[in-house]
Amino acid sequence: MNTQSHSFDTILSLCPLRSGAFIVTVFGDVVLPGDGQMWIGHLIELCADLRISETLVRTSVSRLVTSGQLVGTRKGRRSFYALSPGARAEFDHAAQVIYTAPQERPWRFLFFPAGHSPDALQKLGMAALSPQLAFGPARGAVPEGALAFTAHADGARADLAAMLAHAYPLEELAQEYRAFCTLEQAIAGLPKLTPKTALQARLVLTHAWRRIALNAPRLPANLLPEGYPEPTARAAFGRSYLALTAVAEPLEADILSMDSIALDQRQRAFAERRAALSTSA
Repeated sequence: MNTQSHSFDTILSLCPLRSGAFIVTVFGDVVLPGDGQMWIGHLIELCADLRISETLVRTSVSRLVTSGQLVGTRKGRRSFYALSPGARAEFDHAAQVIYTAPQERPWRFLFFPAGHSPDALQKLGMAALSPQLAFGPARGAVPEGALAFTAHADGARADLAAMLAHAYPLEELAQEYRAFCTLEQAIAGLPKLTPKTALQARLVLTHAWRRIALNAPRLPANLLPEGYPEPTARAAFGRSYLALTAVAEPLEADILSMDSIALDQRQRAFAERRAALSTSA
């Protein structure tokens, strides 16, 4: 085991990685801004110190191509991969959740005549009130097959926080936020970061935050219980993401293949990402 892989032992014990899901994080965090491409050799090198073998990388990429999330091209003897057109909208939506703070929104009640899926509700940040009725912040498009009612809280607004605590598994989510803060502290303690180890650490950090953020209701901070760890965890993510990016940027520029238009798009996208994270950090 080399020094780099040994330095990630504690971090990977706190955040075990599945190859397919982690590679999705790589493309969403590194490759998507600017719609670039990545040579599979660079992807293999990034994953090698994170206990993801070349065989697992190649197998996972092949499955992502088959499922329509990645498209591959060849340049000479090298294989490059990028997000498929169909996957970009999904990734853009995920980026809005991962890199930005929750905003005050109206509330939405969703009626599902045929019943709802618990997994689908979680991804929408909605809470089930009955087999046909769900409730949560009004954001994004109304799901197919649902009837939406948008509302503003009125009357005893102080009871809204009590309603949210009843509807959502806030204590379960709080445990996930606390575990994330432990991971972030371990990442912040990594010694002698190089551009490669900084990028690897940022990817693990983003992967862990992505798993929480995409399944959390993103409730306004003023409606959370006193001392709730979500704002602290979000600030920790923003702070470490920005610090790691400052070290990792030279490597990112080297491993991505993009034309001048894509590069300009990437620079604008990352400027927006930094601004959003600086606000929450």
